[in-house]
Amino acid sequence: MIGKAFAKEVGDIIQYDAKVTRIQQGDGGVTVSYVNAKAPAEPQVAKADWCICTIPLSILSQIPIDVGAPMKAAIDAVPYASSVKIGLQFKRRFWEEDEAIYGGISYTDMPIRQISYPSNGFNRSGRGVLLGAYVFEGANAYEFTSMAPADRVARAVELGAHIHPQYRAEFENGIAVAWHRVPFTLGCAGAWTEKCAKRITTICAGSTAGSFWRASTPPTFRPGRRARSSRSLDAIARLHERVVRM
Repeated sequence: MIGKAFAKEVGDIIQYDAKVTRIQQGDGGVTVSYVNAKAPAEPQVAKADWCICTIPLSILSQIPIDVGAPMKAAIDAVPYASSVKIGLQFKRRFWEEDEAIYGGISYTDMPIRQISYPSNGFNRSGRGVLLGAYVFEGANAYEFTSMAPADRVARAVELGAHIHPQYRAEFENGIAVAWHRVPFTLGCAGAWTEKCAKRITTICAGSTAGSFWRASTPPTFRPGRRARSSRSLDAIARLHERVVRM
């Protein structure tokens, strides 16, 4: 929803399907080379005084970029955690009708880790959707990531049926997303550890390298989407303050 709100305000400025291939710096500012991801052809170029970069480090580490050796080493050093979510659609909201479950989460010791129930539309007739698995970190996340999407869904139904036998009769359809398979993230979030704490400081203490400002991946051991979003806004505020003072 945050992304849609931005698009509503600055829609004509956004260049969609732009796959960045290089980021260069010089005395005159920043030059970003990119191609159209849907129809790659000759690289195109965008030039500006400043660049605020929100590209995940898992992708940025593979792009030629003009920053100092400490910043480049820090970008290359941060691994990204694996995560898989599986949504399941059923013919009816059996968890409400049969078991009086209204929202909340069933935590399990199975590879699916948890089942999360919708907290809206209570007692609605017809189909229902729940989160059939939220797998992150560890061997189970990599196991689900290695599967084809249809196999992930089938596995979630098989395991979920141990908790809700209705799965077998009521299941209709499903969708599975594994973040390590998404080409423009290649992982869910930065897997910060004590071992790479110094690299985190290099990336985020100021988050700058000349005209290049790094945002999105925050200096925190809670690197999820909310933390990344707030850190990106912080980078914009700090750059604005710097430019105003110049």
